[in-house]
Amino acid sequence: MINNYDDILQWVEENDIMILDRGFRDSLGVLKSLGIDVAMPSFFGPKQNQSDVQDANNSRFVTILRWVVESVNARIKRFKWFNQVIPNSSLPSVQDFICIVAALLNCFHVSMVTPSPNDDETIRRMNSLRTQNNTLQIFLTDYNLTRNSIWNVTDSHNLVQSFPKLSMVDLRMITLGVYQLKRARSYAEEHTDSIDLTDPNLEFPIQSCTDTNAHDIIRIRFQSAHKKSSQYYTYIQFDPNQILAWYCTCRSGPRV
Repeated sequence: MINNYDDILQWVEENDIMILDRGFRDSLGVLKSLGIDVAMPSFFGPKQNQSDVQDANNSRFVTILRWVVESVNARIKRFKWFNQVIPNSSLPSVQDFICIVAALLNCFHVSMVTPSPNDDETIRRMNSLRTQNNTLQIFLTDYNLTRNSIWNVTDSHNLVQSFPKLSMVDLRMITLGVYQLKRARSYAEEHTDSIDLTDPNLEFPIQSCTDTNAHDIIRIRFQSAHKKSSQYYTYIQFDPNQILAWYCTCRSGPRV
C-alpha cells in the first residue's frame, strides 16, 4: 500500500474504516501513516486469559463483520485447487481463477448474510450494551459461585417448565447476529454425539447450583472450538419469561 500498487489507495475514501483481524497488527503503523482508520479486536496483556468486558464488547463490532470474510474464504477453499499450497509458477493465474470461483459462488450459492428487519435494532442494542458491565460475572465473583463443589448435574426435564421459550427474534437479540446461530446446531451435535437432537435420551449435562443465591442460574460445560485441551463453563441466569444474563469463562466470555 505504501507504493500504491494498482492505485489501491484510490479504493479508500474519506472516513472509511478498515476491518482487520489480529494478523494485521504489524501493518497498523503503515495504515495509520496513510491516514487510514483501522478497527481490530483487542489484544491480551501479559498473563491475561480473558478479555475484560469493555474490550470484549468493543471487539464484537469487528468480529460481527469479520466472520463473513472468513466464511467466504472457507467457501473458496472448498475448491480443491485453492485448498492447497499454491506454487509460485501459478501466481499469474490466481486472479483469473479467483474470479471464476467467485462467479460460481455468486451464481449458485445462497448469500452468506441476508438483510433482516431487525438489523437496525441489533445495531442499537450493540451500542447500548457497549459500555455495560457483565452483571452475572460480577455476581458470580462476589458470591464465589464458580467453584465446582457447589454445582451438580440436574435433570434437564425439570427445566422445561421454568426455562423460557425463545423465538428466533429473541435469540438474535441475545446473539446480536447470526454467526452463533449458524454454529449452534453443529456445536450441539458435537457435544451430544448425535445428529438427532430431538432424541429424549440425549445426554447434555446441565448443572444447577446448591447455593440458594444462584437458584435461577444454570451452567453448562463446553469443549473449546479452538483448543482440544480447553473447556469452558457457560452460566445463564433466567426467569420463566426471559434470559436475564449470561457469562462464559472463555476468552471473550464477559461480553454482554
